[in-house]
Amino acid sequence: MVYDIDGENKNIVGIGKMIIDTNSVSWNISHLHFLVTNNSRDFEAVCLEFGLVSSGSTQEESAERLIEHTIYHIWTVINKGSGFNEFKDVALNGFMNSYWGAYRHIEFCLAETKRDLSHEIESRIIRALQELFDKKVKEIIASKAKVAADEAIKEYEKMSVFKINSVSYKELEAAA
Repeated sequence: MVYDIDGENKNIVGIGKMIIDTNSVSWNISHLHFLVTNNSRDFEAVCLEFGLVSSGSTQEESAERLIEHTIYHIWTVINKGSGFNEFKDVALNGFMNSYWGAYRHIEFCLAETKRDLSHEIESRIIRALQELFDKKVKEIIASKAKVAADEAIKEYEKMSVFKINSVSYKELEAAA
């Protein structure tokens, strides 16, 4: 899809969303959004919140490089910049508004056919949580079954101390 972004026609071939955890600090970074464009010789991925750009020979390569670039940028701002306020100031200054317009348009077009990223990500999270839940339930059942089986084996072993090797019986009247 070709969009006019700041007077330049951009052929947008993909959109994406990054969710990055910042476990080393007391705040979160909101979800980050990006567009991937094709300019006939290579692909560019652009982070809409921070204005970061990475390129590659494929869509995937440009997105992977953008993710690496974004992680490095976040690390640098946390360790050498002014942290949360710097992220917020950059994200809110409006210099990426035309990119945001294209992103929202594409996301709404995808939503019309139930293929939007937000629901796609939620579906993946729900599926992953369900798989994790199923795995944990199976582990609990297996653990409980093992305990029960171990207890049954111990009881059997206790009982097997009293083995009957042979039985001999004689009728007393016949022997007298």
